[in-house]
Amino acid sequence: MEATTPFYLSAEALGQLAQEILRRHGVPEEDAALTADCLVWANLHGIDTHGVIRLKVYVDRIREGGNNPRPTLRVIRETPVAAVLDGDNALGPVGGVKAMRLAIEKAATAGVGLVALRHSNHYGAAAYYATMALERDMIGFSTTNVLPSMPPTGGREARVGNNPLALAFPAAEEPPVVLDMATSRSSWGVLFTAAQAGRPLPEGCFLDAAGQPTVDPQAVLAGGALLPIADYKGYGLALCLGLLTGLLSDGHFDTDLPHPYRFLDQPGQNAFFMGALRIDQFLPPERFKARVDAVVRRLRNTPRAPGVERIYLPGEKEWEAARERRRTGIPLPPAMVEELRTLAESCGVKAACLP
Repeated sequence: MEATTPFYLSAEALGQLAQEILRRHGVPEEDAALTADCLVWANLHGIDTHGVIRLKVYVDRIREGGNNPRPTLRVIRETPVAAVLDGDNALGPVGGVKAMRLAIEKAATAGVGLVALRHSNHYGAAAYYATMALERDMIGFSTTNVLPSMPPTGGREARVGNNPLALAFPAAEEPPVVLDMATSRSSWGVLFTAAQAGRPLPEGCFLDAAGQPTVDPQAVLAGGALLPIADYKGYGLALCLGLLTGLLSDGHFDTDLPHPYRFLDQPGQNAFFMGALRIDQFLPPERFKARVDAVVRRLRNTPRAPGVERIYLPGEKEWEAARERRRTGIPLPPAMVEELRTLAESCGVKAACLP
């Protein structure tokens, strides 16, 4: 395999490998399966920054005691439409899936379900949870707070996380409309993949430790920061999401989160907020989805600016990436293949699916 040639692996094989690695580290089979599914879902949809590149740190934190492989999630407060859960330091996808399932369950009976979860960890791609609501003819919402990574407007030190959010709307014949965005111009995942590949960062998205713009991944890793989208608007949105997650769950605000990579032995304190809204309270789902189709087609057929070949809807590129990668397999860079092989060998898993 050439140094830059990716190896293509099916989503099923990659998921089975990730699941077995997690299981060998004490994660129960169901939790290992949903964690692997969350990571591979991200790879399948072209969101490689939140895919199996995160598996190593999940495993490292389990080994060092920072993540609880066998958590007992508890309901702290509950009403017919809302709940607060304690995640017991669960792997993020474990806490996230269970919180979203509860939100959907409540929406099925009460019309809306809102669930806040505290004391968990990195949960992967926000859209993974929001899209869980689609098959039930619901609109899905998901957000989490993360480590401080952006300065407030006018500041030069990070005080808020680049807290992401996702919204998912079902369609009839068209792909669903799925917005998944961080409140920063770029992401830590982009930083990690750039550092792994030895390539420069996008311009205008990162600061070094001195608060100066940089495209050097190592300069950011040495104490730099991200920049918010739309300046003060992105900062304000990130702050609101931090309040919605960390404070509404009565958990930790962004500035109180321990660094998950520097302190592998410290319990995670990320908080999530999941929502599901039943469409049939407002109009028949079939009519809503048909109208979404019409809006999608109208936007897609907008007259294009010079040099633009195609107009995309939010989530459409990811939907097409998933369709293509189901056919060809998920491309894994050589460094990722080697990392997966090392993880497998370290716990006695035979990675026969890897070259």
